[in-house]
Amino acid sequence: MSTWKYLQNGQQLGPVDTTALLALLRSGTLTPETSVCKEGTTTWAPIRTVPELSGATGTGAAFPSVPPASVTAAPLADGATPDPADVEKNKVFAVLGYLGILFLVPLLAAKDSPFARYHANQGLVLFIVEIIAWPAAIFLGIGIAFIPFIHFISCLVWPAVGIGILILMVLGIINAAQGVCKPLPVIGQFKLIK
Repeated sequence: MSTWKYLQNGQQLGPVDTTALLALLRSGTLTPETSVCKEGTTTWAPIRTVPELSGATGTGAAFPSVPPASVTAAPLADGATPDPADVEKNKVFAVLGYLGILFLVPLLAAKDSPFARYHANQGLVLFIVEIIAWPAAIFLGIGIAFIPFIHFISCLVWPAVGIGILILMVLGIINAAQGVCKPLPVIGQFKLIK
């Protein structure tokens, strides 16, 4: 008998055998739209589209279709496996979330997507770091220009801040484009958007 992993509230759970998975489906814990992946593979699909599962209940295509609006937008935990359909649908919005104030785009355009909200949160934290870091670096460069050694050090800090922000932005964009929920180094643990 096959074993399965499944996504529930943005978290990957399992493995469970086919009987246990179908029991979760019948009890209402899982829906026909719940994404599952057969152990040993990397392909995720809704239960209603997996012949092995829909055929085992004898219901096949009789599963009711659950409209996307009824899917709960539970936040994804760091490292959680997002729903592949959610990733494909909202990948562009998640990427845009790392471009400064554009973190608002996934919040407004894909508000029911846990994947887009995860990356919007990461983009918001990065934007706040930018707002704090740039003025601080400039203040250090200008404010203490009369002390030569400290001014020299501050002139090194200013470009380092820009490079650091650029690196975090690129890492976030890569994570979003690859469809993963991986926190950014140093700042990724902050959760401002639930």
